[in-house]
Amino acid sequence: MNAPLTGIRVIEFCRGAAGAYCGMLLADMGADVIMVDDPVDDISNESQGQHGPLGATAQTGLRRNKRSVALDLGTLEGRSLAHTLVRGAQVVIECLPAGTLVRAGLGYEALSVVQPHLVYVSISAFGQDGPRSAGHPGVPAIDALRGMLGATPGRQAPRDLPVADLAAGLYAAFSVSAALVAAQQHGRGVHIDVPMLGATLAIAALRAGEEAANAASEPEAVGGIPRTADDARFGGPAAPWPTFRAKDGYFGMDLDGQAHWRAICALVHRVDLLDDSRFANARERARHQAVLRDVLEPVFMHDDRAVWLARLSAVGVPCTPISTYSRVLADPQVAHMGWVRPMVLPSGETTHTIVSPVRMNGHGPVTHREPPAPGEHTGDILAELDAESAAATVTGEGATVPPAGTLLTEPLPKD
Repeated sequence: MNAPLTGIRVIEFCRGAAGAYCGMLLADMGADVIMVDDPVDDISNESQGQHGPLGATAQTGLRRNKRSVALDLGTLEGRSLAHTLVRGAQVVIECLPAGTLVRAGLGYEALSVVQPHLVYVSISAFGQDGPRSAGHPGVPAIDALRGMLGATPGRQAPRDLPVADLAAGLYAAFSVSAALVAAQQHGRGVHIDVPMLGATLAIAALRAGEEAANAASEPEAVGGIPRTADDARFGGPAAPWPTFRAKDGYFGMDLDGQAHWRAICALVHRVDLLDDSRFANARERARHQAVLRDVLEPVFMHDDRAVWLARLSAVGVPCTPISTYSRVLADPQVAHMGWVRPMVLPSGETTHTIVSPVRMNGHGPVTHREPPAPGEHTGDILAELDAESAAATVTGEGATVPPAGTLLTEPLPKD
């Protein structure tokens, strides 16, 4: 049961992290995910890293549990083999420059005519229509949300965490799983449109509602202070759990509840703050968070973080230390759950990866295949297609599927 998508074949036409992450999540759940790699693509060279938000090792890690076939979609033979692959699949993941698969006759409109059950997911920066829809899927939609990433704990410099790519990959994998159920029940597939920009906005929905309200009611100023470029950033300066600097590090605490706020004021011997209109309720405290930080941090700087965490916990205020990623990875709970595991790269180098944290009946998905080199399984996959075609010919089923080595002789659909 820890591989519920066993028997589902997914063909992945992707460049960059978003589509690869979607495919990896499906592969972790047992799907047979076949990546269509460019024969001249080298995932280890530096040019690959220039177009994606992750380093070469991280990009390679997204290939786990998949197989790779090398096809040149610029050639008739490559397109023919791609058609054969897709006709034996239930799912197609697309994350390529706009029109690439349409020109190869592999767009949803063309494929759905002969494969009405097909679940086809297109991941792009901005979606399939609209003023920005023609953009390359690798365009970092995350740039439009730089403000959200800028609100990092402790006022540190923003990190280029690929939130947009990974959020889109998660939405795509969830949507594919749901669509497969519908396709099984009704015999009809669907074209799923997953924009990175929209996915990133959606995962910040708690903040987006407040920002939309602020923009509608006070487009020019917040709290009497004119909006600057920084104030107008997505997320602004506020966050539900703001961070504060103690003597030896940062911590976060809940300032939303009035009971928590009263307890904090008493703890820092500043009960006068209870009468300050700027901090009257959670909304006002969020609006004036920068001022509040300037008021409280000088007090917090007198003692270590552990001291303040103990004091806050003692009076019932939810709080947490702000840790580094490496420290979290070293946490005993992470080791107990077995989330960090070794991984052998195509080069033979051993690194580590974070496996799927999901458990089903107490068991997590199994990593049954290390990340392949581009085209590593081309021979095996083409042999399988030939065998499947031969079997279909004998049974009289699937006569429209050509053998793997057969070229398409009819013109391919144009845009």
